[in-house]
Amino acid sequence: MIKIELLPILWFGNKPEYLKSDLRIVTVGLNPSDQEFRLKKNDSYSLIRFPNFKDLDTLDTALNEYFEKIPYSSWFDVTFEPILNGMEASYYTKSKKRNRAIHTDICSPWATNPTWSYLSEGEKQELYSEGHQQWIDLIKELMPDVIVISVAKKYLIDNFKSCDNNWSVIKKDKNGNNRKNYIIKKYNYQSNDIQIPVVFGLAAQMPFGTISKEQKIKLGTLLYNHLLELKKLKLAYP
Repeated sequence: MIKIELLPILWFGNKPEYLKSDLRIVTVGLNPSDQEFRLKKNDSYSLIRFPNFKDLDTLDTALNEYFEKIPYSSWFDVTFEPILNGMEASYYTKSKKRNRAIHTDICSPWATNPTWSYLSEGEKQELYSEGHQQWIDLIKELMPDVIVISVAKKYLIDNFKSCDNNWSVIKKDKNGNNRKNYIIKKYNYQSNDIQIPVVFGLAAQMPFGTISKEQKIKLGTLLYNHLLELKKLKLAYP
C-alpha cells in the first residue's frame, strides 16, 4: 500500500460558506482517491489540486479552496453534485446555489494506492482506527442537517442506526423502463446529544452509480422538500 502523505484531506469544500448555508449538507465517501494528487493516471504525485498548501498553517485554506482550483470534477460532478443541485446546493461557488456542501471521508483522510476496496483488511483497519475518529470530530464541528452517503453497507451498520428501509424507491431507468429497484434508505447518526438524518444509496464503482443524473437531481429535490418539512416541524415544536 502507498499512503500518499502529501497532506491529509480532512474535507473538500468551502467550510466558511458551508457554515453560513441555510441547509448544511455533508456528503460521505470512504477515503480520498489518489487522483487528488495528479491530473493523469501516469503523472507523479504532487499538490497540483492544492497549490496554496505550504504547511499545516495553510491546510484549512487549501481545503477550503479545493473546488475553486482544479477539483477532481470527473468524480464529484457525476456522483453527489447532481443530488446536491436538487437540494439547492453545490460544492462550487460558481454554481450560485443557495447552500454550499462539504465532502468528507468516513474511513480515512489519506489517499491510497491501490484504492480502498483493494487494500488488505489489516491496511484498512490501520487507516480506519485513526481516520474514523477524525471524521467523528469533524462531524461534531460541522453539525450538518443531513448526511448523504454511498459506501459499502458494512460502514453503515457500524456507524448508523436504520430508521426507514424504504424511504424512496426508484423503479424505472431514465428512459422509463422497469429496472431493479434502487432503494434509498434512511438512517440516523447519533453521538451523545447529536442526532443527524442520514440518506444512503448503494454505490457501484461510484457513489449512487446505477441511477442517472436526472434521477439524482430528482432524488435531491425529494430529499430537500423532506428536510424543509422536518425543519418546519422543529420550528413549530422546539
